[in-house]
Amino acid sequence: MMNDELLLEYIFFHEEPCNRFKQFLQSKQVELLKEGIDETDVEAFVVYIADDLDEVISEEIEQYYDEMMELNESLVMQDEGADEMNSVGLAVSLTDGRSVLATVDPDVLNRILTVITHDELGKLVDTIADAVENPDERPLCKRV
Repeated sequence: MMNDELLLEYIFFHEEPCNRFKQFLQSKQVELLKEGIDETDVEAFVVYIADDLDEVISEEIEQYYDEMMELNESLVMQDEGADEMNSVGLAVSLTDGRSVLATVDPDVLNRILTVITHDELGKLVDTIADAVENPDERPLCKRV
């Protein structure tokens, strides 16, 4: 059942890279579990796939997503003008099932993504969101 399954969320701020990404997933026989438009902060196209994919396929998807994010940024800047692109949204999944966008400086996000993958960033954001929603005040050495 999809609700019990862990999902990976891919977000785009332009329709073209989103459509290319969906075609790429289809070419790799990766099932698109859900898609939609998120208008939490700015309009965004969101694609969800299962989080239990083969490691090789997962890496290929992350690489292609990185390429699509570059295209995404280029298209958004063309559409809005470079001066208006002063923040991007970073999706944060909450335990109640909602997804919210955190506003992030695109230069900071791009620098982060030069040293870690989108998947690693997603896991870091999920860990931080979990710590905020479920605080544990014990010292690290006392946690299991």
